[in-house]
Amino acid sequence: MALPQRCAASSAPLPLAAGRRLRQRTSVAAALALALGCAICAPSALAQSQPALSGKWQLSCTSRGGETRQISLEIDQLGAALSGSYSGGRRSGQLSGSVQGNEVSLELAGKRRSAKLTGTTDGNTMQVHGANGASCKGTRQ
Repeated sequence: MALPQRCAASSAPLPLAAGRRLRQRTSVAAALALALGCAICAPSALAQSQPALSGKWQLSCTSRGGETRQISLEIDQLGAALSGSYSGGRRSGQLSGSVQGNEVSLELAGKRRSAKLTGTTDGNTMQVHGANGASCKGTRQ
């Protein structure tokens, strides 16, 4: 950026210190503008990098022994945090979890037991696994 070499009101050259102050102010203003731009754009960029999972889902889970169960999920998403409810067969309860990029983590908490599931999602399907060996494939309803 070219700086004026002369004062606008007269033909006298700018003092060296005044030119330095003008450069410093310009640099500070540019840095502030860049920081503000990043602060405004970063949340939307992060929000776009993780799938939106809010809504109804249907999981088909197969146990280690080969038994298959259907589980319905109702997911609410706020940022990376997931909450909601689940029901399947005679069991139902609260759901909590998180999503980071395409990695998803769910905890299904019932009256007597809870199950932790981890895996991946693309926003319309998910594939999660439990510590007990269960494998679940889910689709958005």
